[in-house]
Amino acid sequence: MQTDVFLGLAPRAPLPQSDRLRLAAAVARACAVDLATITIEQRCERCGGPHGRPRVLTPPGTFVSLSRAGPIAVVAVSLVGPIGVDIETVSAVSRAGFDDVAFNDAERATLASLPAANRDHARAIHWTAKEALLKLSGEGLTVDPRELTVGFDSGATGSGAGVGTEAGADAGVGTGGGAETRVGGGAGVGAGASVLLGWPGATLDLGQVYLANFDAGPGLVGTVAVLSSTAPTVKLRREP
Repeated sequence: MQTDVFLGLAPRAPLPQSDRLRLAAAVARACAVDLATITIEQRCERCGGPHGRPRVLTPPGTFVSLSRAGPIAVVAVSLVGPIGVDIETVSAVSRAGFDDVAFNDAERATLASLPAANRDHARAIHWTAKEALLKLSGEGLTVDPRELTVGFDSGATGSGAGVGTEAGADAGVGTGGGAETRVGGGAGVGAGASVLLGWPGATLDLGQVYLANFDAGPGLVGTVAVLSSTAPTVKLRREP
């Protein structure tokens, strides 16, 4: 089966530059090219400064995203369209006052309706979905996250559904002892664990936005958002 999106989880590097090097290595692995041929630029689309969303200049047609939380970093590579990825610790979103700045009335009502034991995990899934979508759009938190409404489809209550184990490594994808899993069925508008229910000011074609949740490790939650004409296949690799 063709893989469209590659996610790599690894211990967070002490310096951000090291995580960016890991991003370049992930592109080389996903595209089966030499690392020396990879060119990634990070430049703010608003002020031109050396920050903001990373962009792959070579090879063309490749898109990347990066997120860090707790002791873990995740790099994401898409071969089908723009991508945004986010991971977060469950504890970070459980602090007092977080819901008021992160979620709108409808989302807070949904969270309040869940069993108390499930709320923090569901809250983290909601938040990472929003962050991934805002990274995908390139706007980040210049957009009030309360403008987006995210939720769960029927049968999904923050369980991180849709991740299946795959033994071994696909030919040409990575080396070393990292364990790999296949993240099943990209979850888009109307499918999967997380769903985007509304975004009135969206600059994206919401009919082509796909979301998938993944297990980022103990106490962590992750979501990837991809812009694609069809539901992408996603592979998750865990580095030791």
